[in-house]
Amino acid sequence: MKKIILSAFAVFGALIIFAGGASAQTSVAGDWDAVFNTPGGPRPFKLILKVDGEKLTGTAKRSSGDVPISGTIKGNDITFAYTISYNGNDVTLTYAGKVNGDTMAGTVMFNESAGDEWSAKRAPAEKPRSDKP
Repeated sequence: MKKIILSAFAVFGALIIFAGGASAQTSVAGDWDAVFNTPGGPRPFKLILKVDGEKLTGTAKRSSGDVPISGTIKGNDITFAYTISYNGNDVTLTYAGKVNGDTMAGTVMFNESAGDEWSAKRAPAEKPRSDKP
């Protein structure tokens, strides 16, 4: 009986350790280099993401100005959106996709109609500056 109980605790402990590692692997917090396709060509931008449980917030850094984003991350499924002004009209870009380690990809919808593909990869960590020449 003691062997069964000890085995059960060992399996339970391994599951906890694995679950902790799996959630760390799917964390999208941090900086990402992203691009989405448009009829006018690819549009690069940067994502700075923060995660609180399943809640996703952050900033999309675009050449025409930074905008706040909000969304969710559930397992490897990610969705987020932001609104921009385009030719005097508000356009909401809604991204949905899958996270796979240091990459993510999916579709982006423009005002919930026409859409295209997007992708992102985790930005390399910036090296600390050295004050020495």
